[in-house]
Amino acid sequence: MAKKISVSKIIETNSDLNIMLNELQKKIGYDTQIDNHKQLIRILFKLLDTEITNYVKTEDEINFSNALKIVSLLEMFTNNCIFSENDAHIHLYKQARLLIKITGLIGEFLHEEIENNLILLKEKINKLEFKNEKNLEKKFQSQISELEKIIEGKRLLKLLEENKIKIKAQQEKENCKIFTQILDKCFKSIELENRDIYYYLNLLHILSEKINYNKIDSSYLEKITNPKSEHLTRKYQIILKELEKILKMKKTNNTPEETLIKYDINYNFCENTVIDSNNFQILIYKESQPVALTIDGDAKSTIKDDALSIKKEKNGYRLGIHIADVGNFIIPNSPLDENIKQKFKSLYLPDQVLHMISPNISKNYLSLDAGKKRNVISLYAKISESGEIESYTFLEETININQNLSYTLADKILRHEISLPNDTDYNLKLLEHATSLISNSQRNEYRLIKELIREITVPEDPISEKIINESMVLYNRLFAEYLSQFHNLPVIYRVHDKPQPTSIEIFNEKKELINSDLINILKECYPRAYYSLDNIGHYGLKLDTYSHSSSPIRRYTDIFMQRLYFLSQQQLTIEQLKELEHTAIEFVEYANKKEKELKMFEDEYEQAYIKTFKPIDS
Repeated sequence: MAKKISVSKIIETNSDLNIMLNELQKKIGYDTQIDNHKQLIRILFKLLDTEITNYVKTEDEINFSNALKIVSLLEMFTNNCIFSENDAHIHLYKQARLLIKITGLIGEFLHEEIENNLILLKEKINKLEFKNEKNLEKKFQSQISELEKIIEGKRLLKLLEENKIKIKAQQEKENCKIFTQILDKCFKSIELENRDIYYYLNLLHILSEKINYNKIDSSYLEKITNPKSEHLTRKYQIILKELEKILKMKKTNNTPEETLIKYDINYNFCENTVIDSNNFQILIYKESQPVALTIDGDAKSTIKDDALSIKKEKNGYRLGIHIADVGNFIIPNSPLDENIKQKFKSLYLPDQVLHMISPNISKNYLSLDAGKKRNVISLYAKISESGEIESYTFLEETININQNLSYTLADKILRHEISLPNDTDYNLKLLEHATSLISNSQRNEYRLIKELIREITVPEDPISEKIINESMVLYNRLFAEYLSQFHNLPVIYRVHDKPQPTSIEIFNEKKELINSDLINILKECYPRAYYSLDNIGHYGLKLDTYSHSSSPIRRYTDIFMQRLYFLSQQQLTIEQLKELEHTAIEFVEYANKKEKELKMFEDEYEQAYIKTFKPIDS
């Protein structure tokens, strides 16, 4: 015991690792007796266990600092130790090296509060060969369990903070009290018919899986059975039923229909397609004649909001990306505009597609179908043979779409399995080459991950899908870059923070996993992208500027960006700019909140839909 105390004092009172190692050498003499290799490793392991365990309990930074010192000592020690493969202590050396890496992950996890490190940490712990060190294994497994509790607590507090729930400092770790606070928020939201109810319910579900709340005041159940309002809508009846299930510690079982009602998802349309001057306006643009084609999942039925054209020029290509003009067609603040803003985006559910804009309106006036004249906002980019964007311009114009292709048909053409007339084969080959040049000149983590995933999930690369993906990324990047030149315009960027660790590192370590597990790990590692008026760049795409601008039939944010483009062509007064900035600030807040809400809906709907399938009796 004395030896352990002396080692602890050496570590606590010294910051210089060499001094610590020399002091330990004097105390233990590991350089003269081979058995003391094992002794020192055991002592350091135990100290490491103590410091991490204390940190877990108290979250005191001194414990964390001491743990890092011990890890550094272990690293220095194991680097200086020379074991032969036949040495009886070689397994300790290997364990020490692994534990150094593990503790590094623990350090990142605790210091950076990064949840995905816990995934790697658990994997590495499980792969360790402890052999005769079963007690040590139990200690580290116990630490992992405690760390899981910490991450859940911190994630919860972050969610609380994001949703502006104020709690007292002394209550931060008392999850039951937080649970009752959120319950109160739920009932208040029901009373006020506030949409924050979705976030509070989500938080309750997170907490309900982690705490024992069977002693929660029974008055909450009375509030459910006897709500303040006697005339609750179907939506709030469903929500109260869900609250009752949570309080009774039962699994919620909303049906797909109930999930739609719960989230106010109503995508019914008035099918009148006659132009209504209160909602629509048809503007006359200069006609242009690029040889434009579309590539989609289904050439006939899909609503098409993007088309491509290409020309071979001296030392490069002129790529045209043509996006349907929805922003000018639908009158801002009209009844239809307010309706699609409330929907916010098209939803692709397991059993149906819910369109943001009526398919009849899209088909008759917006979709870039072959043989139809359509108003578009076109990007023309000059691409060099090295893949650099030498110049670009945006134009509002009217074009006639030449051809609609499916991904399947386009891929067959590109693989020389079939041939089509009218230079379709030639243009597709030019598009493939030009977009591959862009991809190769701007390698980024997002593209690399998609390619790596395809290596193990798809037998052949979907070439035509790559053409579309690269083109849309280019359009979204240059649209944001173009608008950012107008310094008074409040551009809405799509931004993405840096993950930790990078998903490429995760991928390389997890490549042997089955596809679904691998993709889930990548999703866990990546922070979600979001909308912002502050341009911090898009880490995953490795782009300084990026926006959502290429899918205005499917996303309302893209319509907002198109309207900014048309405003950039006008001389706005100071008052107009101030009003526009205020509108943009409100919209960014709304868009981020709406996106989270719809993500919760999609996840719940998918689970509800899965539950509708009855297992087949074996």
